Amino acid sequence: MTLLRSRFRLVALAVLVWMTAWFVTRVLLLAHSDTIALAGWPRALLALAAGEAFDLLTALWLTLPLLVYLTVLRERWFRNPWQRRVLAGGFVALLFAALFVGVVEWYFFAEFDGRFNFVAVDYLVYPTEVVDNIRESYPLSTAIGVPLLAAACLAWLGRERFRRAWQAPARAAQRGAFAVAYLALLAAGTVLVRPALARVSDDRVLNEVAANGPYSFFQALLGRDAPYDGLYATLPSKEVFTRLPQLLGAKPPMPSPPHDTFRLVKASSPAQRLNVVVVLEESLGSEFIGALSAHTPSLTPEYDSLAAQGTLLTRAYSTGNRTIRAIEATTASLPPLPGASIVRRTASRGLFTLPSVLRERGYQTAFVYGGRAIFDGMSGYLQDNGVERIVDQGSMPKGAFSTAWGVADEVIFDRALQEMDAMAANGKPFYSLVLTVSNHRPYAFPQDQVQPLPGLHRRENAVRYADYALGRFLKKAREHAFFSDTLFVLMGDHGARVYGAAEIPLASYEVPILFLGPGVSEGARVDTVASSLDVPPTILGILGFDYESLFFGNDVLHPSGEEGRALMGHNSEVALLRGGRIAVLGLHSQAQVYTVDAATHAMEPLATSDASARQLVEDAIAYYDGADLALRTGEYTMEEIREELAELQPAS
Repeated sequence: MTLLRSRFRLVALAVLVWMTAWFVTRVLLLAHSDTIALAGWPRALLALAAGEAFDLLTALWLTLPLLVYLTVLRERWFRNPWQRRVLAGGFVALLFAALFVGVVEWYFFAEFDGRFNFVAVDYLVYPTEVVDNIRESYPLSTAIGVPLLAAACLAWLGRERFRRAWQAPARAAQRGAFAVAYLALLAAGTVLVRPALARVSDDRVLNEVAANGPYSFFQALLGRDAPYDGLYATLPSKEVFTRLPQLLGAKPPMPSPPHDTFRLVKASSPAQRLNVVVVLEESLGSEFIGALSAHTPSLTPEYDSLAAQGTLLTRAYSTGNRTIRAIEATTASLPPLPGASIVRRTASRGLFTLPSVLRERGYQTAFVYGGRAIFDGMSGYLQDNGVERIVDQGSMPKGAFSTAWGVADEVIFDRALQEMDAMAANGKPFYSLVLTVSNHRPYAFPQDQVQPLPGLHRRENAVRYADYALGRFLKKAREHAFFSDTLFVLMGDHGARVYGAAEIPLASYEVPILFLGPGVSEGARVDTVASSLDVPPTILGILGFDYESLFFGNDVLHPSGEEGRALMGHNSEVALLRGGRIAVLGLHSQAQVYTVDAATHAMEPLATSDASARQLVEDAIAYYDGADLALRTGEYTMEEIREELAELQPAS
């Protein structure tokens, strides 16, 4: 105990500060959510207990630099008055950091119902958009000022205790012994505390409460580009690539793998070289669409009207809760692999994508976005995978209404029409991917045409504006010569926010997907379960092209592969939804099958496994393990298609 009356009291105090701040944060999150009512007090107390293990380990890691510093610092240097001032200032900074992290976690949890995850990791890479968005969306001065004031007050109240921290001397041998004991505790905690410890119930939100924000952030950072194999359940490679082609509807002749999904796709309708316009509507979940939900009054009269003119997928799911997941799915038709999206992976170049396929057939290709296309690596990925022209915020009119995320949707669509006119004038068909931004926090938009309605949340009013801008775009497009020869795909990139107790919160993944144009039935509703990665093959099916495919998606309107399934990922879990069941694959080879209520999306763990459940799990493994292997072996590329065709050539 003598050492704890020496300089090492500072180490103990630092650990105590972190753990107290995190404990208070956890209690507040628990009290704010409805998880106690759902899971019960025993599970809630278990979450608090498990959280203490995460908190202790994380506090030990964060305090390690202070331990090292105090261990190597000689006694006479430690006694220097300026040293005390440095340590005192550092401790005030520590108090502020602990309180500020708690505030940030509160806001993050309110938005994502979870601890810091891949979203937090990805957003920190692009501080311009994130800082501006935070400044516009949250009371930043309060979020910083209150923790700073509280830290100063706590430091003043504890000044005597802090001053006594160096009463007893600490000789070199004692310092070394304390450091060894500390490192032994740290090593034991690192080995024993695993992410699975936070799984205290089947309630996803309660499991998130049990976790620790900085610990979860570090885990997300480590797993951003982690291989599937070694972390998730697998099957022998031969079995994966025997099962996968069957799921995708491949028919002979097929080359010998090892790691591809190559197949020949025959058109089910006459060929038509239509222009293709894919509009990704920011955060437009099915819950907002009048044609899909019971929201009264409808927030989307324009979309509802357009739905009566085309074919609407009524049970479609996004592959993730980030825009880059939608870009990944609607261009490369790939499942959402754990970790970073392929949009962010440096090896994702020359992939087999919809824009690449169309470009080889003489199409012009463009991407129009209201923000900075460099965000999340979108421009680099698209340019390396078939998109010739990038139009972003720098090309938008000066002085246009904008937020941290970019210019208003009206401005984006007007600029997109200019690009389409220019491409149409060249006499060649075009593909344009358009990404909107207005339905995003801070939910600010120009109010000259759409006035906020009292009684609606800011997000709901932003949906109304986004719907108005989309309807205005289609009305103006009808006046252009290219319209009659254009296929439009109007869809949400992901749901509005992630919520719910389930590991995969299905309700917040459901999005509208509408096909509108020549060759598309008017007023049709397709109730089959579908995924956003089905968009590329469905587009090519409408165009009536014969083509060689590696896509993991299916042509929803002319199915040849597995019908009625969706693939999606949330944090470190990935899933396959089919029929009334969903298989969820987690870290450390965990696999769980749930029954799903189609109306409410409620998930219940399957009490006993059966042959159908085992098959669902193995099919899920085939999708995700197969996609990971194909990417990592370089066999999901346009070059792979050329090699496969060369292999088949002698037989033709």
